Amino acid sequence: MNHIGFTQVFISLLLVAISIGISRYWRIPVAKDMALGSVRAFIQLVAVGYLLKIIFNLEQPWLIILVILVMITVGAQAASSRVKSLKGCFGITMGAMLIGSLVTIGLMLVLRIIAFEARYIIPLGGMIIGNSMNASALTIDRLSSDIRNNRLAIESSLSLGKSWREASGKYVRAAATTGMISILNFMKTVGIVALPGAMTGMILAGAKPLDAVLLQIVVAYMILLAVTTTSIVTVELTVRKFFSRFHQLKYEV
Repeated sequence: MNHIGFTQVFISLLLVAISIGISRYWRIPVAKDMALGSVRAFIQLVAVGYLLKIIFNLEQPWLIILVILVMITVGAQAASSRVKSLKGCFGITMGAMLIGSLVTIGLMLVLRIIAFEARYIIPLGGMIIGNSMNASALTIDRLSSDIRNNRLAIESSLSLGKSWREASGKYVRAAATTGMISILNFMKTVGIVALPGAMTGMILAGAKPLDAVLLQIVVAYMILLAVTTTSIVTVELTVRKFFSRFHQLKYEV
C-alpha cells in the first residue's frame, strides 16, 4: 500500500464529491451534511492525531485518565442527546458508560492483557466508549418506549400484586438485548461478512495476518464485556425512573 500523506487525503476528497453527487442526483437531502461532516472529520482527526502524539510522548498517567474521562463525558452527552423517549438522561448514560468502560479497562489491566500506556489505553478506550455510547442510547430508547406503550399491561401486573421488577421484567430484558444486538451480530459474522477495523488496520500497516486476528479477538471480547455491562447498568438506572418506591407506575417521566 502506498504511503498515506496529506496529498492522498486531499485526493480522496473525490470520493466525498462522488457521494455528494449521488445524493444530489437522487434528491436525498444530505449533501450539506456530507460536506460539513467531511470537513469536521478532517479537522477533528488531524487535531486528535497531533494531540495523541503529545500524549504518547509525555506518558503521564493523570493525562491518560483525563483523556478517558473526557471521552466518556462527551460520549455520554452524545448518547443522551440521541434519546428522544426520555429527557434528562445524561446521568444514566454517564453512569452506565463510566462503569462499563472502567470495568473493562480495569480487568484488561489486572489480567495483563494490556499495559497502562497511552498507546494502548486511549485507542482501546475509544473503541469501548464508542460502542458503549450506542448501547446505552439504544437501551434507554427501547425501554422507555416499551414501558410507555405497555402501561396497561404493567399496571395490571402491579394490581395483581407483582413488584415493579416483575411487571417490567420482559421489557427490561428486551431493552438490554437491543443494546447488545450490534456486538452479538458482529461476533457471529466477524471474519465472514467483513474484516473489522482493528484487524484491517494492522494488516494494512504490514502486520502478520495471524497477529491481526489475535488482536481483533481480544478487541471483540473487550467490546462484548463493555457493551454488556453498559446495557445492564443502563436498564437498571432507567427502569427505576418509571416506578415509585411503592411499586407504582409514574406518569410524569
